Amino acid sequence: MSSLAEAVPAVTNGFAERRAIARANANWFRRLAVRALHDGCPGATQRAANARKAARLVLAQARREAVVQRMLETTAQFAV
Repeated sequence: MSSLAEAVPAVTNGFAERRAIARANANWFRRLAVRALHDGCPGATQRAANARKAARLVLAQARREAVVQRMLETTAQFAV
């Protein structure tokens, strides 16, 4: 699954927009981690750690996708 998933796909999905979506997803996971620590349920620390890890994974995937996109754009320029 792409890290750029969103509820309603955008009509134009440029680099800045994809980066904003990834950042929003990562921030959501971080807020989930804080909520897990404050709810006091069993396993809260593990759930918070999992949410923080998910935020890191989302950002890492977005970085990889940005690198691939740049490579594709560069290749397309030289292919013409």
